[in-house]
Amino acid sequence: MSHPHIQPTSITYINGKAIESIPIQDRALHYGDGFFTTILVADRFILNWSAHCRRLKQSAVRLQFLALDESQLLQQIEQALTQFKDQIKSKQHTTYIVKVLVSRGVSGRGYAISETFHPVTLVQVSLAPFTVMVGIERVAQNEPQTLKLNFPPPMALQIECCQTQASIQAQLAGVKHLNRLDSVLARTEVAKKQHQEGLMLNALGDVISGTQSNVFLLKDRTLITPVLDLSGVEGTTRYQLSQLAQAKGFDWQERRVTLNELHHADELFLSNAVRGIMPIQQLEHTSYATTETLKIHQAWCQKQAQLAYALFDAKAIQL
Repeated sequence: MSHPHIQPTSITYINGKAIESIPIQDRALHYGDGFFTTILVADRFILNWSAHCRRLKQSAVRLQFLALDESQLLQQIEQALTQFKDQIKSKQHTTYIVKVLVSRGVSGRGYAISETFHPVTLVQVSLAPFTVMVGIERVAQNEPQTLKLNFPPPMALQIECCQTQASIQAQLAGVKHLNRLDSVLARTEVAKKQHQEGLMLNALGDVISGTQSNVFLLKDRTLITPVLDLSGVEGTTRYQLSQLAQAKGFDWQERRVTLNELHHADELFLSNAVRGIMPIQQLEHTSYATTETLKIHQAWCQKQAQLAYALFDAKAIQL
């Protein structure tokens, strides 16, 4: 039970009502039977909503859930943010992390999916550890307004490979399902080394991802990222970067990637829905430039403004 005088750092809601527990029979608890996405919200703008909504809908199809309704998802996010803002009673925080988790809910015993099940959508809201400054500008009086987002500058990372391998499961590859034990173990390795991220390979020796990010290498104006047909999670930022890369004059490739290729790359970076583009300064004993990566970071920040979705008035920002 939360103490009445302690301001909560995160609250989970179902249909706008705060909860502190789920039923012991919930299949998310027993089997990890569900999926989720983690969203950055700046002021009243959901960033990269189209990719997050795509992820949730595709996950529902692949895991044999009922179809999700986008308007209901937006309504639940809006309700949760409104309640959270009221409960924290703070005007200083305007950047939030919203986790949308869909569980198959409570049904009969055993692994098999019951013919009648009632999925549950949980929305967890917490304060982001940084602030994205939001502004609305108009170039000329008769021109439409444009959204401007000012993100914190990215910090170049030093990373190493994790001993924990990324699981191989072609039927689940790409989905951000609730069975994330490989990431749990790998992330614990990263924490013990006091690093910010770590690189994960699978049992075939393929480079897959970071513990909570997708990985990219730049080589001769080609942007290369591992294909995720056997392992890994297709990130929402990764999904949008293919179009962005091509618009910036990079060739785009999704294919098998080896660790040796990473050591011979011109530049290396990670992507994450909350942290955005994260340049890699050093992987083990290999150092990298960050010039082009920082340009991609700036382009992604601009793209975020174009993709932002405005809550509370149910209108997408069109730039």
